[in-house]
Amino acid sequence: MALTRHFLNIPAVYKLGTRWAGYLPAPLTYAISQGVADLSYMLYKPAVKNIKGNLSAALPSLTDKEISRLTKSLFRNYGKYLVDYGRFTSLEKHSVLKKIVQFDGKEHLEAALKMNKGVILLTAHLGNWELGGIFFSSYGIKINVVTLMDHDAEIDYMRRWYREKHNVNTITLGSPFSAIEMLKALNEGEMVAMLIDRYDEGPDTVKVNFFNKPYDFPKGPFILSRAAEAPIIVAFVVREGDNYKGIVEKPLLIADEKGERDALEKTVKIIERYIMMYPDQWYNFRPV
Repeated sequence: MALTRHFLNIPAVYKLGTRWAGYLPAPLTYAISQGVADLSYMLYKPAVKNIKGNLSAALPSLTDKEISRLTKSLFRNYGKYLVDYGRFTSLEKHSVLKKIVQFDGKEHLEAALKMNKGVILLTAHLGNWELGGIFFSSYGIKINVVTLMDHDAEIDYMRRWYREKHNVNTITLGSPFSAIEMLKALNEGEMVAMLIDRYDEGPDTVKVNFFNKPYDFPKGPFILSRAAEAPIIVAFVVREGDNYKGIVEKPLLIADEKGERDALEKTVKIIERYIMMYPDQWYNFRPV
């Protein structure tokens, strides 16, 4: 299923917003982003429909009016995400890290690192996942971000350039060597991070209930965890006011094949919980 494009994710707008955000005063870029977000909300009905459907599945007790209000807030938050993304590209690492003013679960990250088996970090399109790579690398661990190739090569290049600027390596799925790269990184004590809430059905996915509906999740991270004996942590970097908060859940360990399914189901439940806590920061523009 192809990802639904919207105004904020059109290459020209994406490039303009992220390129110039670092040169204009922050209040001005945020104000512009909110206007552009409102325009995107009005014009891109398919994306709005998908977001409303996803939020209704996650929060079934909300009324249509409340879902509409939350959807508009989500578009506005995504506009802020793009502004921050652009601003952070022009800042040094220590300046970026100052934006993360709280860290819940630091002890869980430290426990995973002490196992000396590398770490698999799983997350969702929630909050600022690109900032997460910079944040976790500040703990002295090399970060490898596993990603699907974007439908637009220009956006894909921009994201890769952004990561490299902050010493975050990119591993692109689809390459015959991607699995080898991931295993090598773990064996060298590095972190392998990936988003898992937006995958197409295929031989490398398995259906798990996600907000009470079967949904495809990748099984590769869990197979990899067992093969490398590497712990899995589920983590997020979410917006809190004008700043961000890092969150890490307890490490998951997989001992056998049954453990793979158990760990996946636990991971999905954790993702559900944080989506319900931060629903207007769940930037999944395709239907769940």
